[in-house]
Amino acid sequence: MKIASLSAISLALLLTACASDPGPRMALEKTVEVDGTVLKFNGSYHDKKNILILSVNGDPIMQGRFPPYTPTQNLKANYKDFAVKSHCYFGSVLGKQGGAFGAIAGIVQSSKSSTADKCELYVNEKLVDNLYF
Repeated sequence: MKIASLSAISLALLLTACASDPGPRMALEKTVEVDGTVLKFNGSYHDKKNILILSVNGDPIMQGRFPPYTPTQNLKANYKDFAVKSHCYFGSVLGKQGGAFGAIAGIVQSSKSSTADKCELYVNEKLVDNLYF
C-alpha cells in the first residue's frame, strides 16, 4: 500500500512540474566593443507576462510590453556614455493571438520571412548586433 501511495505522489509531483510556468525565453548573449568599451547584451522575454527586458553588462536598462496585435517594440536608454536603443520584432506575439487574426498574421509573416523573435541593437545610432530569442 505504501508503494502505491508513493507512486501516486511521485506521479502527481511530476505532472505538477510539467505544467508549471516554463519561465522566460532567454537570448544568447552578444558581446560588442564600442570605442574601446566591451558591452555584453542579453535579454529575456516572458510570454505569460508579455514583458521584454534587455540588459547591458548585466544591468537591465530597457524593458517594455508588446501592445495588442503589435509585434514591434522600440526601446531606448543611456548606458554610461552610450545611447543604446533596440528595435524588436517578435513574430510569435501575433501568432499567439489565436483565431483568424493569428492565422492571417502567421501567413503574412511567413510570406515576408519575418517570423523570428529578435532585437536589433544600436549603440550611438549604429547597428552593432542582433539578439535572438
